[in-house]
Amino acid sequence: MKKTILIIMLLLISPIFMGCNASFLNPNSDLCVESNTEGVYFCEKTTTSYFDTTVSLKLYYTKDDTYNILEVFEYFTNTLQTYHQYFDKYNEYNDINNIYSINNSESTLTLSNELFTALQFAILNQDLVVVDNVRLFNIALNPVLQVWHNARESISCDDNIKLGILYCPVPRDEIDGIEFNTNPDNIQLNEEDNTITFLEPNMSLDLGGFAKGYVANILTEHLNSSSITYILNLGNSNVIANGQNPTNDTSDFIVALIEPSTEFRLINTYYQYIQLPENMALVTSGNYQRFFKDIDGSGVYHHIIDPRTNYPGGDVMSVSIIYADSAIADILSTAIYLLDLDEALEFVNGTDDLEAVWYGYDGTITYSENFQNYKYILE
Repeated sequence: MKKTILIIMLLLISPIFMGCNASFLNPNSDLCVESNTEGVYFCEKTTTSYFDTTVSLKLYYTKDDTYNILEVFEYFTNTLQTYHQYFDKYNEYNDINNIYSINNSESTLTLSNELFTALQFAILNQDLVVVDNVRLFNIALNPVLQVWHNARESISCDDNIKLGILYCPVPRDEIDGIEFNTNPDNIQLNEEDNTITFLEPNMSLDLGGFAKGYVANILTEHLNSSSITYILNLGNSNVIANGQNPTNDTSDFIVALIEPSTEFRLINTYYQYIQLPENMALVTSGNYQRFFKDIDGSGVYHHIIDPRTNYPGGDVMSVSIIYADSAIADILSTAIYLLDLDEALEFVNGTDDLEAVWYGYDGTITYSENFQNYKYILE
């Protein structure tokens, strides 16, 4: 969704590496190190080149594994690059039509199967959370999002008022009373020839509300088909794992949720540890990831825009949800964040296999009915 500042930090249960306890040779000395668990290597690839964030894939390699580590990491980076280019709304690339191409075209465009399928997925799931006939997940909201993006990038912003905090004028004149063409029903997708057409002028798309979760699904489908044990972290806001963690007693993967703050911090603190089973995604949305403060006051204006008001929304500082489908989880985390807390609790508790935890402005932590199944007590 749109989340570039760290909100989840992977917590390694046993981070001390030892040099001579494995029962087989290092599968790749450039990428792998021995863990403190005999017969287990950590093999990791990290990149900062895609989706404006840090993405990492950590493999848990044992003597029973036979897959080619280099091939796995090559697929990982190639897939990230492919979808980064397709979903990029700021840059064009040679020989492909991407979101930038769509947003800057006045005619029908033919799309690749990958991008067309992603747009179909978004449209198919745009009604997951609807309030007062307004879809809280809307890929056509980009005309409004662009106003807020430009406000954060404005030359009128000042980052010298307080260390680490950006202060900008609030773009009220560009929002208040303005009619934007943001109805996703005016996106026409033609399956016969993979084309897209806007039915109204001045429309444009933003896929940040589900992009990383969608790409996580593409990656995990490939990794799972090879029975690879891993933990995938897309920007620390989308985490999903597969297999039995061989380095701790629970066989699950442990992640930590950062305590949200809109003040500058040198060191993060954590308010909740999560025991994440295999094939479950943990996705977080919050107001402290991309934001600025009003240059004339203390109001916080973040990147999660409520389509009902065209202003940043939300009743809490963050929500983290757990769900099996990473792309759906990404969509839900944004939409659920925009709900009032009571509405959000009712929605989550009424949805099968969905759990969530909210962090309030006053530090209050609220859990869905069965979230205790995922709590981990750090000893």
